[in-house]
Amino acid sequence: MPPQRPLLKIAGSQRSIQITDDASRTLIDPVTGVAFHSASGALAETRHVYLNNSGVAATLASGNSACVLEIGLGTGMGMLLSVDDAVRGGAKLEYHALELDWLPVDVLRQLDLQAGLMTPELGDRYLAWREKCGSTPDPGSYRWQYTQDISVSIHHHDARQFRFEGSVAFDAIYFDPFAPSVNHDLWTPEFLGRMHGLLRSGGHLVTYCVNRRVKDALQCCGFEIKCLPGPVGGKREVMRATRRN
Repeated sequence: MPPQRPLLKIAGSQRSIQITDDASRTLIDPVTGVAFHSASGALAETRHVYLNNSGVAATLASGNSACVLEIGLGTGMGMLLSVDDAVRGGAKLEYHALELDWLPVDVLRQLDLQAGLMTPELGDRYLAWREKCGSTPDPGSYRWQYTQDISVSIHHHDARQFRFEGSVAFDAIYFDPFAPSVNHDLWTPEFLGRMHGLLRSGGHLVTYCVNRRVKDALQCCGFEIKCLPGPVGGKREVMRATRRN
């Protein structure tokens, strides 16, 4: 029988806040069971699957620059951890995220975004910037210049239709939309092929999903795939897909 994890209700929302096993918070729909992170540890999963497996954590820690794309900003945990690592490593970071369903700031405030971050003011500064964008921002691209060397651009668009202007090459893609059973269109060979085109040679797409059809789609697009051990207490395997040409 799965462990009973605390749920905190959010006024006016069908979602609840779930306290995960590492004490970090995520969002879950109690009716469908669809959650933004693993209940075994939202923070641990995010750092393991995305920052560590992509090599971004090591790159930033060594003071080298990184250009990252996230598909599915969600609560912003992956972005904040990456910015935090860039600050600590004295590294340059250009971060882009595609998100159609921006979470309201009042919900974000209840997620204790500062937990797990080493830069004291980072969470508060992000929430202050988000507040300036408005509670229901219009579709568009919004840029948060955290420092001269660290920028975050959130593209409030349907990822299936959005196109970057000019040439762009990412070192890593955090591929984190809801599962194929929920968000099928973002796991197709067509969409994953676009992700292949956005990566530089040697760049990694990392994801929690090891679905057989997803593996086949990634290989069809030219990715070299590798299943890796999942985070402690979480999924047995996760995946890294690498562009080799």
